[in-house]
Amino acid sequence: MDIISEMLQSEFGKIHAKFKTVSIIHLQDLQKELTTWQQDGMISKKFYEQNYGQFVFHSPTTLPKARSIIVIGIPQKVTRIEFFNNGKRYQTIIPPTYVFSKVRATCKDILLKILGNKGYTVDRAILPMKLLAVKSGLGKYGKNNLCYVDGMGSYARLEAFYTDYEFPTDDWYEKQLMNACTSCSFCSKACPTQCIPNDRILIHADHCLTYFNENIEDFPALVPKQSHNALIGCMHCQIICPQNKKHFAYNPDTITFTEEELSWILQNTPRENIPQNLAKKLKDLDMYEDYPELPRNFTVLIEKQNSEE
Repeated sequence: MDIISEMLQSEFGKIHAKFKTVSIIHLQDLQKELTTWQQDGMISKKFYEQNYGQFVFHSPTTLPKARSIIVIGIPQKVTRIEFFNNGKRYQTIIPPTYVFSKVRATCKDILLKILGNKGYTVDRAILPMKLLAVKSGLGKYGKNNLCYVDGMGSYARLEAFYTDYEFPTDDWYEKQLMNACTSCSFCSKACPTQCIPNDRILIHADHCLTYFNENIEDFPALVPKQSHNALIGCMHCQIICPQNKKHFAYNPDTITFTEEELSWILQNTPRENIPQNLAKKLKDLDMYEDYPELPRNFTVLIEKQNSEE
């Protein structure tokens, strides 16, 4: 291991993170694999455009001489949410990895500290993170198509950055499924929309509850009303997974939305017109961009918890 890799390992170790380094030459491999998924009918054109259209498979203009990609996994915790409506208290969660800004900034600070001080440049990579992490050997796929990092399970935030430093190690492998998944079907049985097949690694992503509640359209009939379990995303397959059992943890603080704050959301108040304190709270949770989905998502959680009483 070269001295820069050793220094990064030491710094990332302080936040219990792990990393791999990948040559820039593999960008086209990533793009080709995603394109093949669509061409082979593994994912729909609509899903491809909505979820993969933002990826950039070339060096950024800010770093035209990029040589390597640093792929990082950082353990994350579940965020507890409480909110009030008509005098009643409700509870839900935000799954790990959704609250990411501070983690991303910390990663970049570490890279700038080590690489920047050596005269190298760093910039964020906008790439398919699960696929990149698995191909780099940082993690392996679970049957639920999530990336599992050793010591973190699927509760790992994945980040990637370009640099013009050429790492001597090019971590690049064939995709792997966790051995434990070959004889386990807990996640597929727990999935409320039955989107986890037994005959391939790639799930039917356009039937996943996470896909539906990250988009603004009404929930389709195939989504059971009792399946909603998080403000955004879904935790059914992760909570039931035996490989995640010892890694589940809550953040110490519970985030509260007051009745007044929730009323602004439920009334579909335009995002630019909500109070500054509410806007800040959403930004701190990295939920500001998801604001259009929040009125619907809060509503179904209220309906579900009312029906359970």
